[in-house]
Amino acid sequence: MKHNKGFSSLEFIVTLFFLSLILIALGIFLRVSDLTISKRTQDKSDKEQIDNVLNSIFEEIKKDHTPNVDSKTDPVWKYNDTNIDGFDISIKSLSGLINLNYVPKEILVNTTLVSAFEAPESIEKIKNLIEENGMINSYEEISDLISEEKFNENFTLHGYLNFNVADEIPLAFIGNNITNSYFGDELANKRKSLRNNKQFIQNETEFNMLCGIHYDDITPYINLNPTLNINFMSEEVLKSFLTYPQFKLSNALQKANTIISLRDSKEITQEELISILGISKNHELYYYIGSKTWFWQIHITGKNTSCNVILARDPEEGTLGEPKFYLIEKKWI
Repeated sequence: MKHNKGFSSLEFIVTLFFLSLILIALGIFLRVSDLTISKRTQDKSDKEQIDNVLNSIFEEIKKDHTPNVDSKTDPVWKYNDTNIDGFDISIKSLSGLINLNYVPKEILVNTTLVSAFEAPESIEKIKNLIEENGMINSYEEISDLISEEKFNENFTLHGYLNFNVADEIPLAFIGNNITNSYFGDELANKRKSLRNNKQFIQNETEFNMLCGIHYDDITPYINLNPTLNINFMSEEVLKSFLTYPQFKLSNALQKANTIISLRDSKEITQEELISILGISKNHELYYYIGSKTWFWQIHITGKNTSCNVILARDPEEGTLGEPKFYLIEKKWI
């Protein structure tokens, strides 16, 4: 899997100019230097401790005894909303959120999710930005269209793209950039044709044939895995998806409430989810909602230093059937 190497912290060297009496200046210099050295030493110590905590969290994620389903019953969640040795820790499953780059406009406009935006026309403006620039890369680009609180509650900019439910604009953009060709446009046209005929690519063999020589380049960025994890979707996101008119799901609210009640006491597998919803591989929801988390956000805050990490799970497992994870972003704040 190709991935970014993460962000390194920048160290700023401040040159002090002393324009007053040399002895006074020397005294100031010594005191400022002592403080600067002390702070840098503390920052380094904080970073080392944060890295130790991160490594412990990574190990817990890898030790999950049910790797085919992720939920808050997993061992790693004992770290969430805790303080260890003075460091506040928060963990978030980004697969419980909707990727704003990928979701079709119709789902946002025709569900209660429309209320998350500053105005209904904000959705059109966001989609225009995506069409013009290919992708939204940070919340700051749309801060005037949706509040940060509502964005964090419902949306993310991290995630894989499921071919079967992909909005055609990001599908073309990603496909073209990955293959350095116009194959993305070809993929988007194929997706449109299949959608018009209410057909889905149902297995990797079919997807491999569809992508041809570009299959290894396209995956895992574009794949067939459900991008949302039923065990982490907020009630708002869950009910919006299940009640979306185009999905024509019978007793949608009742099924949503059953899921919300059930997941409080256990993790819901994809097989259980399919049974509750009463859907098959010929239903669009099958390709939206599953039981795995593909992207994690881990935030650790210390007295002098904070760190934000994005961890991604590779859809391809290791040689022994073990999940593989990649650190795709690490920002010191």
